[in-house]
Amino acid sequence: MIPIYRIALGLGLLALPACKFVDTAELAARRQAAAAPTAGASATAIYGTKVVPYIAEKAAPYAEIRKALAADFAAGAKTFGYREVQEGAPFNFLARLSGTIVSADTKSRAATALVDTDGDGQGDVTLQLGPVIKGTSLRDALPFVTFTRYANQIEFADVAKAFNVQAYETALKALPRDALAGRSVEALGAFTLKAASDKVLVTPVEIRLGAGA
Repeated sequence: MIPIYRIALGLGLLALPACKFVDTAELAARRQAAAAPTAGASATAIYGTKVVPYIAEKAAPYAEIRKALAADFAAGAKTFGYREVQEGAPFNFLARLSGTIVSADTKSRAATALVDTDGDGQGDVTLQLGPVIKGTSLRDALPFVTFTRYANQIEFADVAKAFNVQAYETALKALPRDALAGRSVEALGAFTLKAASDKVLVTPVEIRLGAGA
């Protein structure tokens, strides 16, 4: 007599060819999402062709921004700044600046240079040098990069990360790190402020060093 479990196994094997997988809407959506470019990849693709040209076109001299903010922060921020959320969110600024590097911290991976832009010998702007770039100023200063264009906060964060990576790779990676203090510098970039008392931390998309003093 053939054991019952062997009969059941045989019937199961015979039934396998008749099975088929049903392509559900969820599986189809997953395949479509996997085939589509990621948010970070899409952001990288527009960085050189759209992001940097926009910043170069819209940036105002930092001296003008600072003067306007000192006189009336709310009015100056509305004139020179941008924010997607109109109430409670910080303002983001695009600026061109020049000055003299007072000091530099290049030991940290989040390297920075403190710059005197008004000639008083005191640093008033900090330039990020990377490779670790903090913040989301580049993303948040762009009116054509809005949260509603992305599926969730994770994708939106990937956009900011991609812009920061590109800023480092294209503008900061090849920058000399030795003996920066005393050298003149010109930069184009973005920064974010919520109040006049906030420190100015600029993420450069273009930077040029000059000779020392």
